[in-house]
Amino acid sequence: MRGSVLIFGGGPLQISLIINVKKMGYHAIVIDPDFNAVGSKVADLFIKVEGDDFDKTLNIAIENKIKGIVTTATDKPILMMCRIAKILNLPFPSYESCEILLNKTRFKQFLENNNMPFAKGYEFRSPKKTIPSNLAFPVIIKPVMNSGSRGVIKCDGILEFQNKIEETIKHCENKGYLIEEYIQGDEISVETLVQGNKIHIIQITDKIVSAPPYNVELGHIQPSRYEYLRPAIEKLLQDIVDKLNLNNCALHPEMKVYNNRLTLIEIGPRLGGDFITSHLVPLSTGINIEKQLINITLGKMIRISPNKAASMVFFLNLPINSIISKTISKSEIIEKFPAVKEFKLDLMPGDQVKPITNSLNRYGHVILAGKDVQTLLSYKEIIEGFLINHLINDKLRK
Repeated sequence: MRGSVLIFGGGPLQISLIINVKKMGYHAIVIDPDFNAVGSKVADLFIKVEGDDFDKTLNIAIENKIKGIVTTATDKPILMMCRIAKILNLPFPSYESCEILLNKTRFKQFLENNNMPFAKGYEFRSPKKTIPSNLAFPVIIKPVMNSGSRGVIKCDGILEFQNKIEETIKHCENKGYLIEEYIQGDEISVETLVQGNKIHIIQITDKIVSAPPYNVELGHIQPSRYEYLRPAIEKLLQDIVDKLNLNNCALHPEMKVYNNRLTLIEIGPRLGGDFITSHLVPLSTGINIEKQLINITLGKMIRISPNKAASMVFFLNLPINSIISKTISKSEIIEKFPAVKEFKLDLMPGDQVKPITNSLNRYGHVILAGKDVQTLLSYKEIIEGFLINHLINDKLRK
């Protein structure tokens, strides 16, 4: 055993990271507020710790002589990790730089001060009846600090805005929310590592999002149709890294592209969720980005040598109010569709299909891999039709 790595979070999206830490020969210590977190079953040592218990977390790190700290797909522990890394002299970005990235209002101010493309927006802490005079509908309302599309709603007019604002505020951990201009275009994310203050773009991902008003991610596709914009994306992100002195981390920038113009929406100082970095990046590039991030947190040099293939994940989007009549197993799906690498359905016979309003109430996914995106998109259409016909009895559709 080479030493211990402290992993923040033991949820489903951290499982792959925990497994990779163990595969690399390190003792995987996992902390999570949920005693029943699924990561507790694969960790070498699992400790229940409240998300704001800095002293207990620091003591765990010291007592176990950890060599590095890491997380993925969640913003919540990042600022605590910054503090612990500084005390223990571990590779990790600074508290100051991460605080700017995680606070959407501060990040907008940073982008404006540095003449970088961003969506104009304003922060408020109580429900408003009108939007700021220099914004026009449609607008986006969203929490200042949160993730998973929770509380992110597009409003096309004043009545919709007034009806939806309380729903957004329910998801605001610090009671702050943004009213933001709506940016036209396609959504992309950029799967990025930073070492030696240098950007390494591993992959660019196209997003499939739900129809308004909710802006829920229903799929991710690699490689992106906007791969040709990689030089411009790299220049923009490197400029941000230089100005914020970011180092020793992953970045998950989200952007919009319209007429070849990039607009930054937000950047998470961590790996992306939704199986993007645990499954899609390795399938489309041959690079295990989680292992590379673990190397960064341990102070080891990374080596990037990508292959070229295609991968995608799409989240099940069955007819609303339909009743599930029967289920299907992962092995049955893979046998019928060899391009399928993973399948999960969280609905049982008798369940009613509810509307998807954020990432937490999606109910299943399919992961595909192949030589090119167009083939995978064709498979997606076929598989979706098959699942609707298989899972839902016509007589049970509402």
